[in-house]
Amino acid sequence: MKKWFYYGLLTALVLCLVLVFSACRRAPLYPYQPGGNMYTTTDSFQSNGQRIYFTATSSSGQPIIPEGFTMMMHRIACVDCHGPEGKGGQVSMMMQSFDVPAIAWPELTGHHEDHPPYTVETVKQAITQGVDPAGNELDEFMPRWRISDQDLNDLIDFLKGLK
Repeated sequence: MKKWFYYGLLTALVLCLVLVFSACRRAPLYPYQPGGNMYTTTDSFQSNGQRIYFTATSSSGQPIIPEGFTMMMHRIACVDCHGPEGKGGQVSMMMQSFDVPAIAWPELTGHHEDHPPYTVETVKQAITQGVDPAGNELDEFMPRWRISDQDLNDLIDFLKGLK
C-alpha cells in the first residue's frame, strides 16, 4: 500500500515539474532583471517614455506606481499586458484571462464603438484615472498609475510612436 502511495506522489511531482518546465519554455526569451519585468535590459532604452512603458520606472530611477492591479512576482508595466508593440490581445495572468486593447497611437485615436477617439488629454485620464473618453470606467485590470506630469508626457510621446 505504501509503495503505491509513493509511486503516486512521485508521479504527481514529475507531472508538476513537466508543467513548470513547459510553462517556462513558452515564456518570452527576454532578459529578466530583478525588480523589473521580463522585457527589461540595462540602459537599452531610447527614451524615458520607452523605459516607463517597459519597466514602470522613470529614467530618474523613480518607480511609476500602479494603483489597483499588482503582480506578485514583479512590478507590472504597460508591456506586461499591452505587449512590446502595444497590440494588446488576450492576456493570462494570475490564473485569469482577459482581453487587453491595442494602444498603438492609430488605434487609440481611431474610431471606437463605445466612446469618442482618444486625445492626448483623454489618454492621460485613462492612464491616471482609469476612464475612457466618454468617462466610462476602464476594466478592473487596468491600473491607475501615479506618474509625474513629465513622465506622463514622455510616455505619451512613446505611445505616439507605436504604429
